[in-house]
Amino acid sequence: MSISAMVLDAKDEFEEKFFIPIAAESFFQECWEPAIEELGLKWTKVFSVGIDLVEEDFPFVIEELSKIKEWAKVNLPEEKKTKIIERIELIESEVPIAFSHRNGIVIFIG
Repeated sequence: MSISAMVLDAKDEFEEKFFIPIAAESFFQECWEPAIEELGLKWTKVFSVGIDLVEEDFPFVIEELSKIKEWAKVNLPEEKKTKIIERIELIESEVPIAFSHRNGIVIFIG
């Protein structure tokens, strides 16, 4: 299994094709979860079970992702650090595009 971001209730081709790979479940458990637990994060903690993300909540997720990036820089080996940071930066750059595409869009991460 893997964790990714996609549009719920897609209304057009852009929304149907919107897909961000975040992490394989094993990588999430190995690299994301220790950061989430150590930092006491709540939004990213539920990525593994799934979360419906609306635009108003996205700043809270971005804040947590920033903390995970900083944690990864100190606590992960180079290859894993690079991988997690690349995925976080993909979320940071692509999800706002989806939110600007249509009012009321819901992004499922899980």
